[in-house]
Amino acid sequence: MSVQLTVLGSGSAGNATLLQQGEGRVLIDAGLSCRELTKRLERVGVEPSGVGAMAITHVHGDHTKGAALFSRRYDVPVYVTDATREVWGQGDVASWQRLTCDTVTEICGFRFLPFEVLHDADAETVGFRIDTSAGAIGFATDIGMVTSQLRNRFQSCRLLVIESNHAVELLAVGPYAESTKVRIGSNRGHLSNEALATFIREDLGPSVECLVLAHLSRVNNVPELAEMTCREALAAVGRSEVRVVITRQDRVAETVELPVLTACRHPKGDASKQVTLPF
Repeated sequence: MSVQLTVLGSGSAGNATLLQQGEGRVLIDAGLSCRELTKRLERVGVEPSGVGAMAITHVHGDHTKGAALFSRRYDVPVYVTDATREVWGQGDVASWQRLTCDTVTEICGFRFLPFEVLHDADAETVGFRIDTSAGAIGFATDIGMVTSQLRNRFQSCRLLVIESNHAVELLAVGPYAESTKVRIGSNRGHLSNEALATFIREDLGPSVECLVLAHLSRVNNVPELAEMTCREALAAVGRSEVRVVITRQDRVAETVELPVLTACRHPKGDASKQVTLPF
């Protein structure tokens, strides 16, 4: 039975990703409104009541906005670290479940291994290594820099969802206040196209078959530029066969399906299309 990953939306205005296998469905982050989450789930043929759990990476509103209401309305447990729950407050959710960094947690048939990444949330921000029946998925959408731990966790993954937030030059000449530019570009801010390219050239694991680029800035980035920078880095290390999927804030991205697939290398068209990987 295939594993499917669909980024429902990604960016500074809201992030949510659906991971599913059969009846097992997990939302990773719920930063869209409950109404918008419901709409986008239904667009990909998933009833909101069919979601079995939410796993939250950190407490920022673009990752938690719709979580409490969605949890209550559809009786969905929320998995967070203790520190994130403390900052979030008690919250009115269906139930709290614990995530612990560097400890595997079984969620809806998937094995989630949370680990701390560098980002400027009030409590720790986590990325995930998710072991599935079709191989491992690496997930990190808010990372100021690539740490040695992230490299190690992602080394043997087949699919990576990873941040490509801004182009360094566009951030420098953009409209944000200087203090905001410094925060975004810091080691606890957001990963640039160029930093991701360096990771690809120096540390991309040999088993990676697909890169899903997430959390693109609508002010300091251009999807075509993010994709071009990524593809140039892949070509530089002889990895042009790796698929690249670009996510957007205002629409559902192509579904990546493991293990079966037969799609073109450069997917085009609307969000209903699927990208499938040959493993």
